[in-house]
Amino acid sequence: MVPISIILNEIHGFFALIYFGSVMVFGIAVVPRIGKLSEGTVGEMARIFFPPILSFVEATGMVTVVFGAGEFLHYLLGYYRLGGMKEVYGIIFGTTWGLSILVGGILGLIGFFIGFFIAHYLERIFKLFRSLDPSTEVEIEMIQKRLNFLSIIGAVLLCITVILMILAVSVLPLPLT
Repeated sequence: MVPISIILNEIHGFFALIYFGSVMVFGIAVVPRIGKLSEGTVGEMARIFFPPILSFVEATGMVTVVFGAGEFLHYLLGYYRLGGMKEVYGIIFGTTWGLSILVGGILGLIGFFIGFFIAHYLERIFKLFRSLDPSTEVEIEMIQKRLNFLSIIGAVLLCITVILMILAVSVLPLPLT
């Protein structure tokens, strides 16, 4: 029988790779170039291309978060059984593995929630592009700057998260008690 920790780890890792790759391509290659496209192209992309892509990114992110949290809780429960909250606290804050997992998880969650802001701004910019009002140009530029900034911040946070998680599962020793 395969231990639950391996199943949680494999599913979390698989979807994390997909999520990380899609966020990097979308956040670094696609979002910054939206403003350089014609209004008609942006309108078509908003109608045909972006909804399934955003749904895919959000779904893989959700699976990653859920299984990562499940894996984290699985380990915490194991350490709790061994020595209660004192043991859990000692593992999380007293080992490089625990700190790596904790900080990586927090940064990953922040990056994931930044994605919701990016999706919100994308919806706003698509509505503005569809609008025929010429006064929306200033608002479009402001939203594009926010999108670019959030995309960079989200990408950096996710890169740090991936580095910390890779360290935790491949280099840093799993605490044993």
